Amino acid sequence: MDKALGILGLAKRAGFLETGEEASGIAVRAGKARALMTASDAAENTLRRINNFAEKSRIPHIRLPYNKDELGDALGIRACAAIAISDAGMAANIVERLEAEAPGRYIEALTALKEKSEKIMLRKKEALKHEKNVRKGRHASSEHKGRKING
Repeated sequence: MDKALGILGLAKRAGFLETGEEASGIAVRAGKARALMTASDAAENTLRRINNFAEKSRIPHIRLPYNKDELGDALGIRACAAIAISDAGMAANIVERLEAEAPGRYIEALTALKEKSEKIMLRKKEALKHEKNVRKGRHASSEHKGRKING
């Protein structure tokens, strides 16, 4: 099995993946989707709706090189034309594998997902640091509050 398909299966088991056009649309509207992917043989209507979701929410839409049956087999379902991935790091990892197989084809989506993943990780680190400071009772220094010390 292809490495990207293996990671898609892992994302499904980890709960980072919504399968189907309706579930993908719900994930997008809820603000949870970080990337949308469609099978190579997805219907025109499905492609149009997924493209609309992607454009409105400014998230990447990736056409996978796998047909609906191959995608469904990797995810443990009968067939699948559209998926939404809710974890930017996992989505970047999948697109990175696709880029390794077809250099230059997925570079734009890969760049966008890596930037998004880095921003999310930075926010998580900052939130964790803030939470630790709150627990320890640390406050910002006087200079940060707009007051000067000794002059």
